[in-house]
Amino acid sequence: MKHLVIAYIGGGSKGWAHGLFSDLLSQDLLEGDIRLYDIDVPAAQRNLKYFEKLVGKNPGKVKSKWECRVVNDIDEALRGADFVVISILPYTLDNMRGDVHYPEKYGIYQSVGDTVGAAGYSRALRTIPAYILFAQKIRENCPQAWVINYTNPMSMCMNVLYREFPGIKAFGCCHEVFGTKNLLCRIAGMYFSLSEQGKQAFLASNLKAVKAELGGGFNHPKRYQKFGREDIEANVQGLNHFTWINKASYKGMDLLQIYGAFIRMFRENNAKLLAAPLPAFVKRIRNKENVKYALFERYGVAAAAGDRHLAEFMPEFLKEHVWAEGFGLTPVWLRKLIDGFKVFTTKLAGTPFYSPRVKCTDEEGVMQMTALSGLKDMTTNVNLPNRGQLRNILPGPAVETDAFFSLDSVEPLDAGDMTPETAALVNAHAQNQMDFVEAYFRRDLAALEEVFCRDPMVAKIGKENGKKLFAELRALNRECLEEFLR
Repeated sequence: MKHLVIAYIGGGSKGWAHGLFSDLLSQDLLEGDIRLYDIDVPAAQRNLKYFEKLVGKNPGKVKSKWECRVVNDIDEALRGADFVVISILPYTLDNMRGDVHYPEKYGIYQSVGDTVGAAGYSRALRTIPAYILFAQKIRENCPQAWVINYTNPMSMCMNVLYREFPGIKAFGCCHEVFGTKNLLCRIAGMYFSLSEQGKQAFLASNLKAVKAELGGGFNHPKRYQKFGREDIEANVQGLNHFTWINKASYKGMDLLQIYGAFIRMFRENNAKLLAAPLPAFVKRIRNKENVKYALFERYGVAAAAGDRHLAEFMPEFLKEHVWAEGFGLTPVWLRKLIDGFKVFTTKLAGTPFYSPRVKCTDEEGVMQMTALSGLKDMTTNVNLPNRGQLRNILPGPAVETDAFFSLDSVEPLDAGDMTPETAALVNAHAQNQMDFVEAYFRRDLAALEEVFCRDPMVAKIGKENGKKLFAELRALNRECLEEFLR
């Protein structure tokens, strides 16, 4: 086995840390040491207990040996690390409440609030200084380590890391594209389950004929031919949470042609088709992919993120209540409730009431570590500075494309040109994200304000209101901007 030292910065969010633990324990190519560092020390200690219970309660499923401990000093955590995993919440959910809900008095409603829009840039004010520190500490303690970032705003986090430490070996990971690839797999599974006559009816968007052939299997995707993400070829382009797939195929068959036919047939029926029967309330709030489908109809390429993220880049889809689009806003009180439940279940880990299980997740972090350790190459989508992989997108800022992972190497693949229309959309946001980071490094408040007001979601309230809102959000973030504001 390959021995690794993994420094985990943050992880108090529970989900990412617990998934990483499970993935590490369920594989048999890597072993080593995990150092948990979090400014919220009790959160790190809870994660350690969770790890210990995972090992103790799953003796038959643990395939590798890992020593896990809490480290209270970031330098000690990073010193000599082979991999650094970063997943932090910038300050607290109370701060995020200000990001998301304060702009509502100006008519800005956000479905997530962690990437763009008023909330995304407010969050960035707290995130950028933390990432400057991380880059400095990595340069001092483990300059050759590979850094895996999960924190949002993803693109700006990556821009900061490379701006502060140009020699850093970092990439950003997000599972949003996986959801769209999985959707393509389910649609392909339906199509390839049909007879040749049924396939022709599918491509002709003949819902009645397709439904007649599938019979009782129509509303049961589990009965369709099964495809995994590894079975299809797809070319990823764009920015994190604003990604696109301009080519997708299975054994030479154009999956975007199938996708378009599916959209025409099932625009109003996909919730029934792609999921098991759900309670009426759940059906009401689940994402029905309406934004994704509308963008495909408009631009001819598949938007490859969840509707709640896509809508924040295309604010025409965001309203005070967006049930008509098939998704709802995520109020911070709900996030706090979920976070409290995660803390509760973490404390319960290993009791008779709840024993955590070791099982592989849908994430790829451990597979990426395996490839970078020279044990098994892979290709997947990640966020890296644009060095030509997206030809008609600005050079420099972080973009999301496929990359090839091998021994100590992450090589972005040529993703080609985006369509002129989608390139214009992506370039506008990429420029804003890069300019916001540069303005922060220059300590230029006027430039930060100017970028904030350029964001499409903020621009719709007018520049004067945008300036007022920026000043108010800056005041809300004063605690973490004291050094900047001196």
